[in-house]
Amino acid sequence: MTQPFEIVHASKQFQEWLMALKARAMLETHNQSYAYMRGVLHGLRQYMETEQVLAFADALPPLPRGLFIEGWRPDTAQSLASEQALADEVYRSLTAHHNPPKRIVRDVLVVLAEKLDTHRAKAIYAQLPKVLQPLWPQR
Repeated sequence: MTQPFEIVHASKQFQEWLMALKARAMLETHNQSYAYMRGVLHGLRQYMETEQVLAFADALPPLPRGLFIEGWRPDTAQSLASEQALADEVYRSLTAHHNPPKRIVRDVLVVLAEKLDTHRAKAIYAQLPKVLQPLWPQR
C-alpha cells in the first residue's frame, strides 16, 4: 500500500519546523521548541470559534495539526484583546522550567508562515484572531 508523501515525511518536516523555531527564537533545545510551539498553538485555539479551529487545523500538516487539536474542547472560545494576552496564556501553560522569550507568539507565527505553502499560509492567516494578524509576515 502506498502512503501519501505528507504522511511519510511528517516527522522530518515537523523536526525542520522545530529547528527553525529554535534558531529564530534563539532557544537552546528542541524540547523548548516543541513546548513553545505546542503552547502557542494551544493558546491560539482558545481564541477561535469551532469553525475557525477546524479550518486552521485543516491547513496544517499532520503532526502540527494533531498538536493543535490535542486536548481541545469545542465551544470554549474567548475573545483575544492583544498579543500580550496570548503570550501571558502561553507563559501560564508552560511548566516552571520553561521561560519563553517575549516574542514567542510572533516567532511561532513566522515559522508557520515560512514553512507552509502559500495556499495553507493564507488559510491560516484568515483564521487568526484580528489582533494577531499584524504579526503574520506578508510574502
